[in-house]
Amino acid sequence: MTDSLTSNAGNPDLAIREPAPTEVERVLHLFPNVLLYREARLLAAVRSRPIERFVAAAAWWPATTIGMFQIACAPGVDRGLVAGLLIDRLAEGARLAGMERIQCANLLTDDNVWLGILRTYGFECSRSERSFEVAYQDIWLRLSQLHQKHGAQFRASWRVEPIRALSPETALEVIGSHRLLPPAQVRAYWQKNSPGGFSLDLSCILFDGERPFGALLGRRMGEVYYVDVQVVQEPNSRLRSLADLFMLHRAFGLHQDAERAGREVPIHWVRFRSGENEHRQTANLALRMGGRELSPQHVMTKAL
Repeated sequence: MTDSLTSNAGNPDLAIREPAPTEVERVLHLFPNVLLYREARLLAAVRSRPIERFVAAAAWWPATTIGMFQIACAPGVDRGLVAGLLIDRLAEGARLAGMERIQCANLLTDDNVWLGILRTYGFECSRSERSFEVAYQDIWLRLSQLHQKHGAQFRASWRVEPIRALSPETALEVIGSHRLLPPAQVRAYWQKNSPGGFSLDLSCILFDGERPFGALLGRRMGEVYYVDVQVVQEPNSRLRSLADLFMLHRAFGLHQDAERAGREVPIHWVRFRSGENEHRQTANLALRMGGRELSPQHVMTKAL
């Protein structure tokens, strides 16, 4: 950590600095239930009057040539003001670290206040994602019907393993260029007991013998299960659809078993992520199961 300090001329009691090691825990309280990377570098906005206190913070980390970041503010803070100060400092640090651009790690909908704030400071939408919400019971009913109809066509060599006993590298073999979730984020979400990370028992890898060729990776948040990755690497479209059905039925079947045994509380909704133009299989699956499309979410980026 450094002792560098930058004050805002219009707000002399507000400064941006890196927290001292003894202050890090206080700063992290601004990010409740947020999964931060272990390599994240922290910047804090500090008000000096009437007493010194942390009112906002930014965490940023390198991902190839992109500086990913998250910003958090205490209640009642002028987010537009502190965001500008924090962005200036993290952009400076990212530039010195060789980054080509900085990117908000959170996906933002059109009605999110941070979308307008970031645009004010020169950010642009680099891509948008689609998302679909389906009632869990509708999914399970449809999967059960399809399993009964097509189960005899499944290959005996197929099996599904929860990711708890597997390494992230197993999934990365399958995900490949699946751009919705970069490798660094996969590894971070894989951490045991990480807030906002993958469900280690409901997320799974699909194998054909010993060869991984499918992945279902998702996060449980309250009554919603967020599917970040649903992919099957199989060139034959018929086999790909069958393998996808096999994987989904086994994965949600694991949850059904855990719920009946009292180890899991019910899931009410499942949300699937899909690229704006790619990952059509995910989008089509959600719609076929009675899902509805939600507001698009945007990735906000700024060149350095």
